[in-house]
Amino acid sequence: MGRNPRVGRNPKARAGLAALVMLAVPAATAACSGGGGQDDARKPVAGHGTGHGTGHDTGHDRDHAAIHVDRTAALADRDVGLRIGGLGAHDRVMVAAHAVDQRGQPWRSQGEFTADGRGRIDLGEQAPRGGRPYAKADSSGLLATMLPEAGTGVKKIGSGDAFSYHPPSPAEKPTYKLRLTVEKNGKQLADRTITRQWLTDKVRHRKLTVAKNRIDGEMYTPRAGSRRQAPVLVFGGSEGGNSGEYAAALLASHGHPALSLCYFRCGEGSGRPNAINMIDTGYFLRAARLLAHEPGADPDRLAVMGNSRGSEIAQLLGQRHPSVVRDVIAYAPSDKVNGPYLAGASGRAAWAEHGTPIPAGPIRLNHVRGTVLAVAGGNDKMWGSAAAARTIAAQRNASGAHHHQVTYENAGHHVNWFPYGQPGQEGGANGRIVSTSVSDQQAREDGWARVLKLLR
Repeated sequence: MGRNPRVGRNPKARAGLAALVMLAVPAATAACSGGGGQDDARKPVAGHGTGHGTGHDTGHDRDHAAIHVDRTAALADRDVGLRIGGLGAHDRVMVAAHAVDQRGQPWRSQGEFTADGRGRIDLGEQAPRGGRPYAKADSSGLLATMLPEAGTGVKKIGSGDAFSYHPPSPAEKPTYKLRLTVEKNGKQLADRTITRQWLTDKVRHRKLTVAKNRIDGEMYTPRAGSRRQAPVLVFGGSEGGNSGEYAAALLASHGHPALSLCYFRCGEGSGRPNAINMIDTGYFLRAARLLAHEPGADPDRLAVMGNSRGSEIAQLLGQRHPSVVRDVIAYAPSDKVNGPYLAGASGRAAWAEHGTPIPAGPIRLNHVRGTVLAVAGGNDKMWGSAAAARTIAAQRNASGAHHHQVTYENAGHHVNWFPYGQPGQEGGANGRIVSTSVSDQQAREDGWARVLKLLR
């Protein structure tokens, strides 16, 4: 998720995630029907406010609305079925999504929509007018297109520099709030707050430190007694820090014991280096073996998930240690070992094994026990991840089966992790920003589904 050291989210394959709930609530009614349950959308009291419906109205007070969602609380990688009701026929309204990031700065996305003849809007079937902030009907489009309204992030909008939304970490807060509003002519007609979850109540968390555990990371595991599933060791790239934490939390909420591992730039007093220089495979193996013994973990199916520079060590672990690692997920990958990073004149090699430098050059994948899944963007300005993904998929594993790749032609470097919870922007190799960022979101949605399928 961008370059924040504390942070880890196809065509729309909904698979039942957008079972929408109808809503059409007159001004003074109480609750709405359907799977959305009790209506907690706040509406102005009849008689208050100044506006009436548009010229399409028939004289009744239509300055109200109701917001219904198919679920008021859901995992942050799930889409949200969203409908607006109770409007006047053909009313034009502004629908917006609001959230606050970990620094307390507001983020917002809004689009103008036109109600049908019955005063209803279905965001899963209707795109915002003018194709802004997204072009195609998408029930979760507002979630994916939020941008900062204050703070340093505002200056990055349209710059092409990568940035994304970071709520408080799952270790600090297992959920975040998303507020939805409807306005007409500047007057608020309705608002509703929904909860986006990183952790279900069945997941436990504990902090791991070098001093106590000889690794720095965040462990997320289902409760004891859960069915054994593939555990996942997650780590990021050159941004450093614990960038896989949100993904690890969501994986655990899907039943997979997961450990977000920090290997460099872990903070003052962490006991970890501030450069990618001679980072030993033993550090990752120690984390993997600890994870493999967690409740609910199937040690024979352990996977590693690495992003960008982290894809190098992920592949090396699968190739050099197939008895520990079965599958590899490589986001925005390289197909070769690159040199050290931020090491200056003291740099020897990025990675090491038993203290011996691993030479730079192509990575062989013929000893990998399972599958390497490479996920790339064809508009990646950081490096040629699409070509690397094809090279990876051309290789065969220990059983003779080809590895897999998926490349999203218009997406950039940030195709990693999960959908919906990572709004933001980045520029592509062709200089385009908005289209690259939209494609990134689509890539995350489809890629995340493929990852979860691989882990099953």
